[in-house]
Amino acid sequence: MAAGNVAAAGRLDAPGHDRVSARGAAALRATGRTGLPPATRPGQWQHNLFLVAALLCASAASPAQARRGDADAPPARPSAAASERALQASLKTALSRPAPARAPPAAVDVLAFERDAMVTMREREAFIAHLAQQPGGAAPLEQAIRSGKLMGEFDRLLQRYGYSPRNLGDVLAAYLVICWEIVSESDSNDEPAGQRAVRRQLAGPLAAVPAIARMSDAEKQAQAERTAYLTMVAASAYQELKRGGDPGRLTDLQRNVRSSLLRSGIDLKQLVLTEDGLVAR
Repeated sequence: MAAGNVAAAGRLDAPGHDRVSARGAAALRATGRTGLPPATRPGQWQHNLFLVAALLCASAASPAQARRGDADAPPARPSAAASERALQASLKTALSRPAPARAPPAAVDVLAFERDAMVTMREREAFIAHLAQQPGGAAPLEQAIRSGKLMGEFDRLLQRYGYSPRNLGDVLAAYLVICWEIVSESDSNDEPAGQRAVRRQLAGPLAAVPAIARMSDAEKQAQAERTAYLTMVAASAYQELKRGGDPGRLTDLQRNVRSSLLRSGIDLKQLVLTEDGLVAR
């Protein structure tokens, strides 16, 4: 996935949202760019690596659990543990079989949300506060986050390949693809049909999880924006490490990313991106 020409935003199943031009994909490959978003400024990779290690420790939390102590967020439901198990099972189920030919429209509707500026502001401030508690603090990324630049880059990244930043399934699919790129040191642009397939893999199983089906628009948006921030920090750290030629720290990053998803029963090392999505080797 790479930032580039922006496709029209909208529903997952809208016309044109499951297509990417062969010429556009070829152009991206010709530049040698991976599907990852642009890296942050030089020298920031070490700060981002520390952040990734810390943030990934919490990334396996379910939507009901991932509140980070926000007093304004609704309280977690009593069945959070059961919801977490159901969510993990749905992800494993999704990646255990090829993507369907089309994302089920009803599932698309369940996962879609309308953005609320107040939710965006709350999540932005919560993320900055969380970064401030990590080694290096929030300063290196605060301006990009507070200005909306980081979230804007994530939105354009998704829209370029027909994903919607206003759909929780699409955001989680993008997170999985980028994590797979990091762990496997691969370029998803080499398999554009696979990029499109992953979102179809996830839509049905995720929408079938009761805890997700019950989420309000605000809850889906909050979870999506937390995932977006984590994705961008991990991706920029990866690009800086690749460019800086530090194989030891790159291995640390890959191990952290892989471990975060192993807690959900997903081993990215055992998956390959094909026209059927992320499937077992």
